[in-house]
Amino acid sequence: MAQNHSLDLNELRTRAKQLDLDFVELGTKEIDPQVFDVFSVEDALRLTAAPFRGADGKVHIAICDPGNLFLENQLCRLAGGDVDLAVAERKEILAYLRLADSGGQVLRNVAHDFQPELVRETGTGDEEVVDLASVVGETGVVRLLNSVLMAALEKQVSDIHFELSAHRLDLKYRIDGILRPATDHIDATHHEELVSRIKVLAELDIAEQRIPQDGRFRMRFDGREIDFRVSVLPTQFGEDVVIRILDKAHLAEDGKALSLDGLGIAQADLAVLRREVRAPYGLMLITGPTGSGKTTTLYGALGEMNDGGQKIITIEDPIEYQIANVAQIPVNEKKGLTFASGLRSILRHDPDKIMVGEIRDRETAEIAIQAALTGHLVLASVHANNTLDVIGRFTHWGIDLHDFVAALNSVFAQRLFRRLCAQCKKPAPLVLKRKTAADRPTYEARGCVTCSGTGYRGRLAALEHLIVDPEISELIVNRSIFGALKDARERKGMRQLEDAARDLVTDGLISEAELARVLGDS
Repeated sequence: MAQNHSLDLNELRTRAKQLDLDFVELGTKEIDPQVFDVFSVEDALRLTAAPFRGADGKVHIAICDPGNLFLENQLCRLAGGDVDLAVAERKEILAYLRLADSGGQVLRNVAHDFQPELVRETGTGDEEVVDLASVVGETGVVRLLNSVLMAALEKQVSDIHFELSAHRLDLKYRIDGILRPATDHIDATHHEELVSRIKVLAELDIAEQRIPQDGRFRMRFDGREIDFRVSVLPTQFGEDVVIRILDKAHLAEDGKALSLDGLGIAQADLAVLRREVRAPYGLMLITGPTGSGKTTTLYGALGEMNDGGQKIITIEDPIEYQIANVAQIPVNEKKGLTFASGLRSILRHDPDKIMVGEIRDRETAEIAIQAALTGHLVLASVHANNTLDVIGRFTHWGIDLHDFVAALNSVFAQRLFRRLCAQCKKPAPLVLKRKTAADRPTYEARGCVTCSGTGYRGRLAALEHLIVDPEISELIVNRSIFGALKDARERKGMRQLEDAARDLVTDGLISEAELARVLGDS
């Protein structure tokens, strides 16, 4: 593919002006398939050049490297004559071409350009790079899987699903929490070889097809180290596979330290969360369903407190991202290392701050509470629907409520909402609008090149919080009905999840349809 010369937006505009070329925003352009009669989508992707229909009805070609005479000569040769050039951002050109390649054929054809390295640990704990061709020969299925991984990284996919039915194999990507088809279905005859390839990478048993298997592998590509977690599940038609992508570089972009900034949390909620993270001791809990961003928020919190002057230890199942200057312990129940036993060991290791990936049972809860009572700050996640349900979870475990409220600083509930694409969002019809104090319109999704036709780009977090003060403590210890706790929280200005999400609608950041999808009719 063409080289990326990494001009920033201002430099790109200046260069276009100097060369008397128009600067265009491809996100506003509709794709006319006929423009690719000039040259193929595959050539366009290889050269990072996007043909589009201009206002004058002619075909123009947007490039991100104006002044590159070699590129211009290649374009003229492919087009069979002179071309009308324009300038656009590289990311917009790639998004435009991905949308034009709706069938995914280009990604399959250029898979040979994607050359990842398989990284494995040796018995001594060192790393070795394994030649992928020696693991499994360079077959069509190998190239297919490489193209699937390449496309997933380009699109910032969180999970890849291979779903087998009676006559075909469907490939789906989870993007911003939504599962959608990645390409045309794959012939089911490739299924067994494709699953075997994935099992070899994850060091799973190829011969075993009757029981679930879990594994992981790590690849290094273009300076980025990416972990892949693999789940293989037998179904009535054969084995389904899900690959979760854990891209460390994406979580901490450009090598910056992890922090709570950039996680899409509203400033008012961020201020409360940041204050609790900086507490000297106590227990801070975060809750929400799977996929609600709890782990990312906890990692952001660890990044904020990771100043090198304190001992920070985590216990996780599994470790999703490696953090410098933090001791991270992976749960290994087969060898007797559980959350509870690991947490006991951590307390003997002189920690200042502790992060528990998940509190699942009474034993772990009791140890976490004792750690918080003895001068440590403990951050942990718990599965529950909202902040008040967390109280019910601990009560159900039979935890001593006096110790619990003495240790507990705060509880946060979190949900993720897809952010409306700023390039194409449009005012919602009057029938969907609800009047607000600011009397501002709501917006809905439309779809454009920038957002790959979905109408959404990225995600935002809404937080509900419960800060424990003497009144809240007394209500919990006295096992007051949740209505009393809810009233006290609202009186003290602690917002509910629905209110936080409604503010995102009012601010034009998410749609009412998205709010209803995540929270139901609220």
